Amino acid sequence: MKNERIYIVEDERIIAIDLKRRLERMGYQVCGSASDGETALAGIRTEKPDLILMDVVIQGPMDGIEVARIIYTELHIPVIFLSAYTDGITLDRARDAHPLGYILKPFKERELANLLEMALYKSSADTQIREKEQLFSAILNSTTDAILVLGRSNEVLFINPEAEQILEIKDTEARAKRLQDLLTLMDMETAEPFSIPDFSDRLKILKAHNLRLTNHRGNSFVVEMTVNHEVRVGQSHENYIVSFKDISRLHEMTDAIRYQTSHDILTGLLNRNELALRMNTTLAKAPISGASAHALFIDVDHFRVVNDSCGTQAGDVLLKEIADRIRTHVTPKNYAARTGGDDFVLVYIQDGPSQKDVSVIARDLLEAARAHPFKWNRKEYPITLSIAIVPLDSSFKSEHDVMIAGAQTVLATHESGGGRFCFYERTDGGRYGSLPISEWISRIHSALQNDGFRLYYQPIEPLSGTGKRHKLEVLIRMVDESGAIIQPGDFIPIAERYNIMPAIDRWVIKNSFRQYAELSRAGDPLADRVFSVNLSGASLVDGEIIEYIIDKAREYRVPPAQFCIEITESNAILNLTSASRIIHILHEQGFTFALDDFGSGFSSFSYLKNLPVDYLKIDGSFIRNMDKDHVDYTMVQAITSMCHVLSLEVVGEFAENGAIIKMLHEIGVDYAQGYGISKPLPLDGSAPGPEIAF
Repeated sequence: MKNERIYIVEDERIIAIDLKRRLERMGYQVCGSASDGETALAGIRTEKPDLILMDVVIQGPMDGIEVARIIYTELHIPVIFLSAYTDGITLDRARDAHPLGYILKPFKERELANLLEMALYKSSADTQIREKEQLFSAILNSTTDAILVLGRSNEVLFINPEAEQILEIKDTEARAKRLQDLLTLMDMETAEPFSIPDFSDRLKILKAHNLRLTNHRGNSFVVEMTVNHEVRVGQSHENYIVSFKDISRLHEMTDAIRYQTSHDILTGLLNRNELALRMNTTLAKAPISGASAHALFIDVDHFRVVNDSCGTQAGDVLLKEIADRIRTHVTPKNYAARTGGDDFVLVYIQDGPSQKDVSVIARDLLEAARAHPFKWNRKEYPITLSIAIVPLDSSFKSEHDVMIAGAQTVLATHESGGGRFCFYERTDGGRYGSLPISEWISRIHSALQNDGFRLYYQPIEPLSGTGKRHKLEVLIRMVDESGAIIQPGDFIPIAERYNIMPAIDRWVIKNSFRQYAELSRAGDPLADRVFSVNLSGASLVDGEIIEYIIDKAREYRVPPAQFCIEITESNAILNLTSASRIIHILHEQGFTFALDDFGSGFSSFSYLKNLPVDYLKIDGSFIRNMDKDHVDYTMVQAITSMCHVLSLEVVGEFAENGAIIKMLHEIGVDYAQGYGISKPLPLDGSAPGPEIAF
């Protein structure tokens, strides 16, 4: 398609006219002509032709070669020289102007036609190449990837601005160096040096992730690398194109997110979820007999005293101090976690006789706590720990089983006075201790469907005053196939974890009402007592529990005033709106309410305005040792005084002996409950079955 525009630069007018006529006959368009350099440049800048026919000898101070050089540098328009000169000097000068052709005068029209066609084709191809080069240059200079072009000996041929920043070297300076002079690479997973392999015919592209790039100044980046082996036509193994994507910030954010999802924010130890993952891995490697790994369950005795008397900020500082002491026993194999509140778990793996025995670790922790009392506002608070040691052997199927065993054992250690450690034991020879969680869940559901539970009770006796009604707390036990009694501490944690408590609560409510009705008809003295029934935190958010309680009370025709519903302090606060609604509605029906385990949670009287309970039961951990611990005695005394100001009656749990009962009476506690008064007994009057301990 010959419609291209051509500009003629010729100092002989007749030749210019003849050349114009020939070009137009060939189908080209002549857009202008000139006889001197200045005029030619002005016309060419205006017309921007597709091709220029340039005579070497023209009028004016510049000859055609000089004009052509300006056109090449400034406008990139192709030039063909027309000349009668063929001497070497002229040809050498002409080559510096990068012409697309050189035709000697006189020439034949056919020769000119062929030369024009070839020149225009080459010009078009050169333009496309130049545009692509400009595009590639823009991409290389604007991309956020660092790009290096390397020769066959790893010599640097080019680096883009992003590579200049990462490598901290300019492109012009880098071109005199080899790749290994500018950086080193390391695989972050293996910590081994990483080098670019030799490329074969099959391997053209290499991708590598999570590399640490360290430049020649010692600064490091986390990068992803792509190496593209460029193969030129007729050549092989020529150039490499290496690109690095700086993912240092992404790597930092990923690490931060991974850390936050696996660690406790306050102490920096592992959190509950990460502990479960690692403990399951440890259990999977546990030997069939014996144990090379143990879990130490660590509880801070009387943490609530510090937390409540000094504030949560002081409590947080104490937790950090305890965590720091536990962390001294953390190694690449050992790990520790904060599982909630003041509860910690240290998994200690002993892989050789030269290592400390696990009991030595426990003693170290106990001694460190005793030797370093907690200091706050120029006061010292003695700190002791309760530690339970659970062997991580093949008898445990999952971390759930270990956590239940540890929680039960550390609670028993704490309630026995704390300040010591003990090992988890299966006193029944392991009959139920090795049951998996799924088996426990199945047994609980079976007990619900087949009345496999039994109701027990423990008396709650008034200590002073007249007119106070005798009370009892309804307790639940599970019965196995042999008739042996399984304690609630063995199955309630599983029921709570797997949301079975609402069903158990309903079973207790229904059967408590039924049992009361039967005792009342039989004239049993127990029917004169107020029955206290526990309601779990899960049932507090059960939208149908209020209607269920009212319906069952009507079904068995029991007077609501004979029943007190107990809610633990921590559950009440965590579900304050639901708890308040339940209390208000059931109060109107005649039920009374008790706030159980006061002192184990938030221990604040301010929320009692929204929880109009009738009784407050002081947490047994304060009462159990109040005859030995003056701090516990003072706490019970203070709570009792405040409750009486609020017109609440106080119940002291875990009244284990006569001395404690006497102290409760002297302080003014209204009721006492515990082994010092009576052990739990079957509510139906039958003889208690043998107990199974875990």
